[in-house]
Amino acid sequence: MIGKNIGFSTSAWTNIKQWIYRNPWRALLIATVVLATIVHLSAVLFVPPSKEKRAKEIEVTRGMSLKALSNLLKREGIIRSRGYFELFGRLQGISRKIRIGYYELDSQMNMWQVLGIFRNGRIIEYAVTIPEGYNLFQIGYVLAATPLANEARQFILLARDRNVAQKLNVSADTLEGYLFPDTYHFPKGIMLEEIAQQMTQRYNSVFTDDYRARARKIGFTEHQIVTLASIIEKEARLSSERELISAVYHNRLKKGMRLQADPTAVYGKEAWVRKVTPRDLKRNTPYNTYIHKGLPPGPIANPGQGAIFAALYPATVDYLYFVAQGDGSHSFSKDYASHLQAIERYRRNQRNR
Repeated sequence: MIGKNIGFSTSAWTNIKQWIYRNPWRALLIATVVLATIVHLSAVLFVPPSKEKRAKEIEVTRGMSLKALSNLLKREGIIRSRGYFELFGRLQGISRKIRIGYYELDSQMNMWQVLGIFRNGRIIEYAVTIPEGYNLFQIGYVLAATPLANEARQFILLARDRNVAQKLNVSADTLEGYLFPDTYHFPKGIMLEEIAQQMTQRYNSVFTDDYRARARKIGFTEHQIVTLASIIEKEARLSSERELISAVYHNRLKKGMRLQADPTAVYGKEAWVRKVTPRDLKRNTPYNTYIHKGLPPGPIANPGQGAIFAALYPATVDYLYFVAQGDGSHSFSKDYASHLQAIERYRRNQRNR
């Protein structure tokens, strides 16, 4: 078999050489055409339409065809040839699905680069990081710091709209607690409701049916667990203390004690609260657990998975109190007398610094 293949190849090559020897001018013409075609296609694909750089934002709208896109790119000076763009676009599969969004292009890009941008769907996106424990007011300000929202109030009003919550299948009056903290990549032009939808979908991927079953087992609704998790998130500076703080609140709830969680006293006062004052603890709001027994009517922030897990699985301890130590950690106590001693130790340490 190998010998036959070699013999065939050698024979074919001999025939070609004989044909070239008998028809030198015809062979030269073919070679010239092939070379010219290669040069032409290289120029089409790899030579930019302009030496002067002119940045352009191109918007691909829903249902836009490859032909419509090529006309737009030609009109904006991004490509030289509509026909070749359509041809290579079809060959690369771009015609089957062009990602909707805004694309950043310029006239110094060659057609191969432009095709690559559309082939990979590299639209203009903004990376937005929502830290664990941010409330909807803070998220509004984070979005307002990007081109995605003109002002924080736009998102805040949307997130507090009961109709929006129902539309996004959130069983609450607002989206507070269900805007899952994470790093998102939002495309330019996205609607604020779509942003909220992505964040609530991320929450739903974390709060699984197993979590819901666990909540029912310990006598809580999903909304109550998210509410408790939001308080734990605001109180716990160290991840290692989440389950302990959760245990304190679970124990207080069982005994009918007020939770007395400082962050609940200042919810809704400002987007960022640096320090809780004695006056804050007396604020008569539905969320203030210094005044009202039980859990507040809803979350005070958006907890991460660690805080949600802690709310579902508190540590098995009988602590009822904790006080901050000034370094992010807390001192936990089983009774009020021990709690007062912990407070005094903290004050003494502060005075000695």
